[in-house]
Amino acid sequence: MLANNSYRIIQPSGILTAPSTQDLIQEATQAVEQKVKCLLIDMQNVNFIDSAGLGALVSIHTKMRLSGGRLCLCSLNDQAKGLFDISDMDRIFEVYENQSYFLGAIGQSKQAIIVS
Repeated sequence: MLANNSYRIIQPSGILTAPSTQDLIQEATQAVEQKVKCLLIDMQNVNFIDSAGLGALVSIHTKMRLSGGRLCLCSLNDQAKGLFDISDMDRIFEVYENQSYFLGAIGQSKQAIIVS
């Protein structure tokens, strides 16, 4: 079980392409610097991910792993699920149906979330 201050949820929106991932990468870098143990990226409001967006997620995953943490994703749309399936990224990332499933898996209540 993770303590309340050991995880964070980031909720990007729109499209994840090279120009639009800078904020996401910056927020993830801050999480690493703050020694967050688990970072959840909630993709509920993401409409499209291209290869650069996928590359940004892989980079964040690597940073989290190197810092002793983990990256989880949730609420992938059909396009993202297809991209993950084709690229075999579904084997690398921990993917949850939505935030509730993630919170259930780590044993936390929604009220205790730190949302950035």
